[in-house]
Amino acid sequence: MIDSQRINTSLPIQLQPSNLRPIVFRILTKKHGLNVNSEALSILTETISLKFGFNWKSIQSNNFLEEIAKYWKLEDRGIFIDGNGLKDILKDLNQKDDTSKLQKAKRSNTIIDEDEFDTSFRWEDYFHVISPNQQPISIFDKNRKQFNVYLKRNKTPMLQSISSNLKYMVESKNNHYYLIMDRLSRNENFQKMSMSSISNLSSIVDENNAKHNEITMIKNVLGRDGQKFLLFGLLTKNSTEDYILEDATDYIELNLNQARKNQGSFYCCGMYVLIEGIYSASGGTLNAKPDYIGGCFYVSNIAQPPAERRDKSIDAYGHLDFLGVHKNNVQSTVNDKAIKIPKEFRKKMNQMEKSLLGHKLIVLGSELHLDSNRVLEGLVKFFKHLENSIIETKDQEDNSIPLALVLIGSFSSIPLTSTNSSSLAMSNSEIYKSNFDQLSHILNDFPNIVSNCKIVLIPGNNDPWQSSYSSGSSYSNIYPQSSIPKVFINRLEKLLPRGNLILAWNPTRINYLSQEILIFKDQLMNKFKRNDILFPVDLELEEQQYLDSLSNEERINKLIQSKDVRLDNKTKQARKLVKTLLDQGNLQPFNKNLKIINQSMDYSLRIEPSPNLIILNDSNFENFEIIYQGCRVINLTSVVNLNSRKLNYMEYYPATKKVEFNDLYF
Repeated sequence: MIDSQRINTSLPIQLQPSNLRPIVFRILTKKHGLNVNSEALSILTETISLKFGFNWKSIQSNNFLEEIAKYWKLEDRGIFIDGNGLKDILKDLNQKDDTSKLQKAKRSNTIIDEDEFDTSFRWEDYFHVISPNQQPISIFDKNRKQFNVYLKRNKTPMLQSISSNLKYMVESKNNHYYLIMDRLSRNENFQKMSMSSISNLSSIVDENNAKHNEITMIKNVLGRDGQKFLLFGLLTKNSTEDYILEDATDYIELNLNQARKNQGSFYCCGMYVLIEGIYSASGGTLNAKPDYIGGCFYVSNIAQPPAERRDKSIDAYGHLDFLGVHKNNVQSTVNDKAIKIPKEFRKKMNQMEKSLLGHKLIVLGSELHLDSNRVLEGLVKFFKHLENSIIETKDQEDNSIPLALVLIGSFSSIPLTSTNSSSLAMSNSEIYKSNFDQLSHILNDFPNIVSNCKIVLIPGNNDPWQSSYSSGSSYSNIYPQSSIPKVFINRLEKLLPRGNLILAWNPTRINYLSQEILIFKDQLMNKFKRNDILFPVDLELEEQQYLDSLSNEERINKLIQSKDVRLDNKTKQARKLVKTLLDQGNLQPFNKNLKIINQSMDYSLRIEPSPNLIILNDSNFENFEIIYQGCRVINLTSVVNLNSRKLNYMEYYPATKKVEFNDLYF
């Protein structure tokens, strides 16, 4: 009798919003300061009617409303509860209930035992090569200060029409601005009671020079003539070629005559920077304009917005599945929208990752020209070396398994164009296809590589189809660059087992358990050097004259006090490049006139949260390995240098996060 009564009271009933309104007002509004609109109240009424039935006034029902308030505040959604936001919260709570039920069932051995769960977790399910067209679309929401990640591309409004694409192009820079602002809000150097200056971000500040480092919006400096401020915004030029800084509220003209760089970074137009200086209501060229009353900002120091460690960013954004790796896991995906990766999965992936010591990723240097006999000779020597390595370790318990072999273009020394070749009665496309046929012929002699290794092809400037209209110019290519068309690799595709040939884009990302690896090919160092702003006080001539005016003893003391004085110029340049990229959180932190960007996929160029490993392929710069804010960045130069018989490649071991640069003479 008791059991039947309990069952009857849990049956769903039909409540009206007016029935629930007093309870909602008492718990959500009066206690937690949250306002519920009519749509959200209707959703709450329907949910509680189904979930609690005749017990809708019970303690459990009140606790349910408390949980909703807790989640809403935790995600910083504001004080107004709307229908869409409430649906997201209810999905999170349902997921939490399902997880707790599964854990209880596992403890009582009613579903599966622990051993069966372990065997069902395979590393192969969490090893994926993800190109931009496969990567979930992630958009930063400035109001919620969270990312919206869409697993299905046709679900995203911005891809539905040309007009929405144009709107997204306009919003792209704004999203980048608010994302960096959100990062700075978590940085202790920029809190209201911070005691350091941007000119000394990497050093300890003397207490006598201590100052507050609160960022001021540009609109708030007007009328405060002669005062010192810290501003953040987009560094660019106006129509009269004067430097300006622009934030979400306004813009202001900059005077950079006395500006000093915070050393160790490049500064180019199109970057978001921190500037420190004094506001003047007069001065500047724009004051002659009748519609401008902004004055001029005399800059004393300029710095990059400091990057943030990956773990801190991931925590701040709720361990979202940015790469869609967990889309087949029902516990982490709801209605085509990626949410948080469960803690149990993160822990298990870390444990398995550290146990697979033999796994490695092999990446060959870029500019792998298959029409070059010298490159082909080096490839044959490399394949022999890799084949023997696989055979030797095959029977060992901890064998060295190549997860993938990444080959990076351009795969032709000349760009593919629509004209015919004058030397042969073959079109350029036929010649290009024959290059990959030759690669297939070489690989056919190495069965262990063919059967064990995934081969990833990443295009370069001379590869189709972009090379047909860009003629191999990096400025005319579009980022992200699409993969090599299948029509050119038919024979290679037939040779390799199904799924072992991956035609990737540039850039592309590799997910290995808990790690994210980004591979990108571009001549970044030349871009930074050409577009770096040269400030008057930083001219090398003035610095040299200053050093010449010192005595020998003073000059020696000056050099001893200088940081990185023992570092060679190559390392200094590499550090500047890495710091600038990660501080900006983007692979192309320049004005858009330097590179054509497909704005509907610009999320693929974002490196925030930072990956675990970034592999740059700048063929015009030497190999390097730099770690900044926990992110390991390496550069891999050309696969075969000019006038050299040495093949250049690297191996990465995810278990130990160790990088090995290797040379193979042939």
